[in-house]
Amino acid sequence: MSIPTAYATLSNAIPGKPYILSITPLPSSSHLILRHPSSDLTIVDNQTLQAVDKFAGGHDGNVMDVKADGAVWSGSKDAAVIRWDERSRRPATKLKGTCVDLTQADGKRL
Repeated sequence: MSIPTAYATLSNAIPGKPYILSITPLPSSSHLILRHPSSDLTIVDNQTLQAVDKFAGGHDGNVMDVKADGAVWSGSKDAAVIRWDERSRRPATKLKGTCVDLTQADGKRL
């Protein structure tokens, strides 16, 4: 018995988003979160893969990871972790870290 395979493709390119780094199901709806090399996250319909909205306005650097475990969280190169408000699509909580250079004067890393 063979399992049917579906090959979904974006019928319309997302401007400024040349490729997808990760896909995460949105826990509260039938949407998916696409992570691109950018500071925002695209929300698409899980059947058509058409962009419907985005999580934006929280990060200054590229988003490096997304988790959805009842809430949507993202972390980026700006040393911030954000919990997103799924209704407003804006940051609900922002935890800001500090980046420290751990290079010694002789060029060796600590």
